[in-house]
Amino acid sequence: MGETLPERQKWLEHALQGLAFWIGHRHSLFNAYPLTEGALVAEACNLMQANLPSGLILLPECMYRNLVPLGTQIDGVTGQSRADLVICDDDAKPVGRDGNVAPHVRFVIEVKRASATDREINTDLVRLHSYQRASNNNARTFLFVVSESRAHPRFVKDGKSILGVHDIPNCGGHFRVRRTVKAAASFSGKETAHYVCLIEVFRHSHDRARPI
Repeated sequence: MGETLPERQKWLEHALQGLAFWIGHRHSLFNAYPLTEGALVAEACNLMQANLPSGLILLPECMYRNLVPLGTQIDGVTGQSRADLVICDDDAKPVGRDGNVAPHVRFVIEVKRASATDREINTDLVRLHSYQRASNNNARTFLFVVSESRAHPRFVKDGKSILGVHDIPNCGGHFRVRRTVKAAASFSGKETAHYVCLIEVFRHSHDRARPI
């Protein structure tokens, strides 16, 4: 039998497809100016908010220390470190972005441009893994890797996700590329398409992913 993976979030994948199309739109207006990571996070936030299922709320720029029980330390994560996007159940509404929402966290997300170094991408993967180890609520963790006009060779080959288990350097976890979406000017334009990879981080190396 194959490995049982957590359910794919179709609403999230739909939002990421919109992000890939939005990159193409921005390139039509400002072809010579690469998008900043802040702009990508802001548009991802807009698209996720528009597609968010009922019962969930989206909190941008949450401090990691507010995503774990009070007094819990996250290895390698400083007190001022923030997660780009956090999705909680709506019981977190009274607490808000600046309070401790640890019991209500469902997804923690970081966003990275594909032009970032492997070291920078690995740092986000390790941070998400460290959060998982410190949390006690089975929250799922994702990294969005966003590519303008090219595929990231670590995650995409021939326009498709590189599947399978991939160890995260310098920690005991692994990741999987759960989905890759793209926007291309033509059917044959795989090399110059805009890509968004949805990468999920798991707690253990080559272990069963925990169903949620």
